[in-house]
Amino acid sequence: MTAVSRTIAERYTLLEKLGGDGAAVLWRGEDGTDGRQVAIKELVLPPLDEAARAVVVERLQREAGVAVDHPSVVPVLDVVVTDGVPYLVMDLVEARTLEDVASSGPLPPRFVADIGRQALGALAAAHTAGVVHGDVRPANILVCPDGTVKLTGFGIAGALDPSGSPAFLAPERIAGHEGTPHSDLWSLGVTLLSASEGVNPFHRVNIAATLYAVVNEQPPFHRTHGPLADVIRGLVAKAPQARMLPDHALPLLAQAASGVENPAPRPPSPGIAMPSVFAVLAGVAGMVLGFALLTNAMLMHQAYYFFEFSELSIMVGDFSLVLAGVAAVAGGASLLARVRAGQIMLSVSALLTLISTCLLTFVGDDRIHLGLPVQPGFTVDLLILVFAVVLTIAVWFVPVRRSTVDRPAVG
Repeated sequence: MTAVSRTIAERYTLLEKLGGDGAAVLWRGEDGTDGRQVAIKELVLPPLDEAARAVVVERLQREAGVAVDHPSVVPVLDVVVTDGVPYLVMDLVEARTLEDVASSGPLPPRFVADIGRQALGALAAAHTAGVVHGDVRPANILVCPDGTVKLTGFGIAGALDPSGSPAFLAPERIAGHEGTPHSDLWSLGVTLLSASEGVNPFHRVNIAATLYAVVNEQPPFHRTHGPLADVIRGLVAKAPQARMLPDHALPLLAQAASGVENPAPRPPSPGIAMPSVFAVLAGVAGMVLGFALLTNAMLMHQAYYFFEFSELSIMVGDFSLVLAGVAAVAGGASLLARVRAGQIMLSVSALLTLISTCLLTFVGDDRIHLGLPVQPGFTVDLLILVFAVVLTIAVWFVPVRRSTVDRPAVG
């Protein structure tokens, strides 16, 4: 701190220098009208002619004068100009910047989440009021001893358009677009990730490399997990419209700040549900039926001469019998995992069995069928058909149950 005693605008006295960077110098001051302590930020303007400087000052006064009603916003009380230098007068907040707090290393996730919750609330209020911050970074977030967070720097970025913190600029701003609420969300996401990881993920050895990293690279997450990581990933999405909005992010930050990290519901597992006893018995019966049908199809090849397969009814019947067997085996196996699929496949098998029985049975004709005389062969076919129909009806009474991994999470 540097003690001074200098009065500006015939009202405010600069008492001591609290700090500063290349864009501004922060002073502890006193309001001469009532003697209260205030913070005064002296802005360092780039080299400008008088006309350009007047435009900057006018815009600064206009933007800094917009009121944002939120407990985490440090309001600008006054804007004065002395010798062409603009000064912003604000409430004096006894706090350290997040930049100072995080200078010793990564911060605890719960602490970072609470900072993010308060800062995001301030940004949401500002955006509702039509104000874009434009320069969200650790140096503009104040952390009080009791954990209260104050967001400062409103109105400065819009007037000065700073480029001194490229590692916190959103990709669209690097591309030359104006600051928007979405770009503020990006900057807050990078700020929180820097505090949680202990290093800015986009900072490189020079500005060009930093800008390239912001636009093209994804930030690593080594120490940041759970809801806090989910929020930060949502805030630093490259596309502005894809970024997580405050309504979604604030509950997650509150959850992370409380230390309760409920894992997101897992997607349904491909594991097999435990089947009921009825489903197991029906499944075994279905597979037995399928093997019986396939055996019948093999016997039919022995019962008919090759030239008889030129008849359409025999060809279709043979093909239907094979399909019926395959469907029955597959349907029986499916009952053990997916009841509905097994029910459908066994129904298809029964229908194909009926078709093949009608096409391959010739009552009264002097023909050997399935390796047996017509009448006994017809009896075997009828028994198989009745078994298929009864089994099909029975499987539709198998309850369709889901395993616990397939049930949606409640709460």
